[in-house]
Amino acid sequence: MYSVAFICSANMCRSPMAHAIFFAEVKRRKLPITVLSAGTWDFGEAEAVAEARLTCDKRQTPMPKFLSTHVGKIDLSSVTRVFVMEHQHVATVLAERTVPPERITLLGQYDPQHRGAEIDDPIGQSREAFEACYDRLRDCIVHYLDTTDDFGQRTIL
Repeated sequence: MYSVAFICSANMCRSPMAHAIFFAEVKRRKLPITVLSAGTWDFGEAEAVAEARLTCDKRQTPMPKFLSTHVGKIDLSSVTRVFVMEHQHVATVLAERTVPPERITLLGQYDPQHRGAEIDDPIGQSREAFEACYDRLRDCIVHYLDTTDDFGQRTIL
């Protein structure tokens, strides 16, 4: 079984939205991939922010995970790919877990519109900022799945 993890700062906006998008996309494509998400900051089990949940619901990709998880509480040792949202998350993931550096990638590197390697955090911003973040996450995830060989074959259908 393959698995993918999404890591952001708090695991309350970007990584839960990416988790929801990826989960829906692999389900649609009928791919055997487990999805995880976590944050580099430990907020206990804080809820994903309402704007993130509402944005996912509006786009018909409801969040399967509502509570934040610290990266130190999940096992990343056998994850196929770890996607981070910012450069600073790479060092934290490497320090927290035993993950080979070649498995860690900035999700924004898969942006077909080349808007930069980092994906900005929409927390504290308008609903439009959450929707723009969602669209960017989705663009990156779909492009990744359309072009990757991480799962032994191209996943495009």
